[in-house]
Amino acid sequence: MLLVLMITVSRVPLSIDGFGPRPSGPAGLSAGAPGPCGHRLPGLLLAIGVSVLATSLTPVLADCGVVAGPMVVSLLLGLALAQLRPVSVAIMPGLDFACRPVLRFGIVLLGLRIGLPQVAAVGVSGWLAITVLVASTLSFGYWVSRRLGLSSNLAWLLASGHAICGAAAIAAADSVLKAKDREVTQALTMVTLFGTLVMLVLPILGSWLQLEADLYGFWVGGSVHEVAQAVASGYARGEACGEVASIIKLVRVAHLLPLGLLLGCVVARRVMVDGQRRILVPWFVIGFAVVAVVDAVGLVPLWLGEALRHLCAFAMTVAMAALGLKSSLRDVLRMGLRPLLAAGITTTWIVMVALWFAIECY
Repeated sequence: MLLVLMITVSRVPLSIDGFGPRPSGPAGLSAGAPGPCGHRLPGLLLAIGVSVLATSLTPVLADCGVVAGPMVVSLLLGLALAQLRPVSVAIMPGLDFACRPVLRFGIVLLGLRIGLPQVAAVGVSGWLAITVLVASTLSFGYWVSRRLGLSSNLAWLLASGHAICGAAAIAAADSVLKAKDREVTQALTMVTLFGTLVMLVLPILGSWLQLEADLYGFWVGGSVHEVAQAVASGYARGEACGEVASIIKLVRVAHLLPLGLLLGCVVARRVMVDGQRRILVPWFVIGFAVVAVVDAVGLVPLWLGEALRHLCAFAMTVAMAALGLKSSLRDVLRMGLRPLLAAGITTTWIVMVALWFAIECY
C-alpha cells in the first residue's frame, strides 16, 4: 500500500522548491517524470531488493568488525552490482524515482531522529561550538576541494558529508544541487572511507590522550562522519562516552536544516528567474524542520514515531541502493586522486578542530 501511495503522490508536480527533475536515461525519460506505475516498478523493486539485502548484511558485517550503516552497505552493494551488468533502460525510471521522491520523503522523516529535547541539553556553549565546527568545515572543505580543481557541486557534497552526517547529508545536499550521479558516488565513497578510518583511530587516540568521557564523546560526535560510526566509536570507550558522542552527533544532524537553506541560496545565485535571483527553499527541508518540531512537542505517538523512523531508514537505504545501481565505478575512478586528497584534508581539519573545541570550550 505504501509503495502504491508513493508512486501516486509522485505524479503530483513538486514545484515548491522550484527545481525540475534531473535528466537521466534516454530521451523522454527523466527523474520523477510522470508515467505508468509499470515503468517505475522494475527499477524500484530492484532498489528495494538491494536495500533489503544490505540491511540483512549490516549485522553480519558488524559481527566481523566492519561497522557501516545500511545506507552505506546499500550504496556499495548497488555499485558492485552495477559493475557486473549495466542497468537496462527499462529499470532507469524506477531508479530515478528512488533517487528523488523516495529520498526526499526519507529526508523529511529524518526530523524524527533528531531528538530536540536531548540535543537542547547540550547547552548554548555546546551548540555554538558545534555550529562553528560545522560552518568552518563546510567553508574549509569547499575551499580545499575547489583549490584542488573539483567541481562546485562535488565540493559542496564533500564538505556537507564531512561537516554534518555523511551519506544522509550528501543525499540532502544533492537533492538541492542536483549534482551528477558520479559526483554523488564519489562524495559518498570518500566520506565512507575516511569516516571508517576515523572511527577506528579515535578510540586508540582517545585512550592514549586519556581523555575524559565528556571530552572524548564530544570529539567523536563532532568529527566522525556517519551516525552509526560515531556511535560505535563512542561506545568503544564505554557507555558514558557513547552517550555523549550520540548526543553531539545528533546536534550535527540538526544542521541539515541550515545546510538546505544555504544550498538553496547557492542554487539561487546560479538560476535567474525573470531577470532576478530568487532564493528557493526546498520543500523537504521545511518538512524536515516541521517534523522535528512536531515530534519534540509530543504530537507523534511513540509507536508511530518508531514506525516512521524505521520507514525513514528504509527509504534512505532504497535511495542509496538506486544511486549505486545507476553509477559507474569507472566514472568514479576517472577523477583520480583529487577527491581522495580533498576528503583526507577535510577529515583532518574536522578531527583537529573538534579536538580543540573539546579541550578548550566544552
